[in-house]
Amino acid sequence: MLLAPQMHSGKVLCACQVPKDSALLPASDWAVAVCRHFGGSGGGSALVAKGTGSTDDIPEALKWAEQFARQTTQR
Repeated sequence: MLLAPQMHSGKVLCACQVPKDSALLPASDWAVAVCRHFGGSGGGSALVAKGTGSTDDIPEALKWAEQFARQTTQR
């Protein structure tokens, strides 16, 4: 997963990619959850997805995204 601030818009780009054999966490589910957490939206396929949201704290956003992924894949 990548989070990148977009200086021109004040938003944060979120891009997610997972391995082909990753059935536990589709990239689209991850991107949508992360972007919604930041008040935005996202979408894509099971392998690659992206979206945007708003946050001033990228390190905290990465921490949240990692926790979401860990919780989802430990089912």
